Amino acid sequence: MGAVSYDPLMTDDPTQRVLRAVRSDLGDPATWGAPVEMRDSLALCALNSAHSLRAGSTSVRRVLRRYRDHRLAAGADPERDSGPDLLAVIDAAGGPAGFSDEVTRNHSKLPRTKRLRAEGIYEALTNLEAIGITTTAQLRERAEDDEAQWAWRRPKGLGPLSWQYLLMNAGVGSLTKPDVMIRRYLGRVTGQKISVALATELLTEVARELGVEVRALDRAIWLHESPTGASPASTTTKEETA
Repeated sequence: MGAVSYDPLMTDDPTQRVLRAVRSDLGDPATWGAPVEMRDSLALCALNSAHSLRAGSTSVRRVLRRYRDHRLAAGADPERDSGPDLLAVIDAAGGPAGFSDEVTRNHSKLPRTKRLRAEGIYEALTNLEAIGITTTAQLRERAEDDEAQWAWRRPKGLGPLSWQYLLMNAGVGSLTKPDVMIRRYLGRVTGQKISVALATELLTEVARELGVEVRALDRAIWLHESPTGASPASTTTKEETA
């Protein structure tokens, strides 16, 4: 992952600094691979989004693998599970606590809360179902709908980045989830303090310059910065088995 040193005097434009750094560090976009996507499974999108918040990639991969194994053992197809399918699995396990015990075996909490991630997922998917969103196709149709966003974000601990990542997982390519590692990279190459808003602006502009989806750029930087060199779902999604 070796860091590259950039001369801030070469350009004062932060977008151009990032563009130059990306071309040097990440190489040809054709080599980046596909973004993480669970295009037909709102259940997997929800699990990946909520469990990726301030969590290590290894733990997220385990959660997804255990859920997939659980559903396959039941004769179901986790790659096509809807929101209500996941709600039914949680109910069958006795609720979020039982689901965390028996299925995911993950008892981590949502950021800045004492709530199990499964609690937030259950509430958010119930809210989405109440407004008619049960599948990824319906989610994509309402990606810019404030009512849909707030249905997902209403549970404490699920903020704007979790909503953006939910949409990215569902196949919306125009969004980014600039987490700590991505903002750290952008700060290093620009010499500036990088907020989520500024990171989003920079990534969007650089992706446009490169002719790629912003979520693809997001993932490529994340992989470059990740100590593990692998995205949360990289070993478990059909799109990322190469």
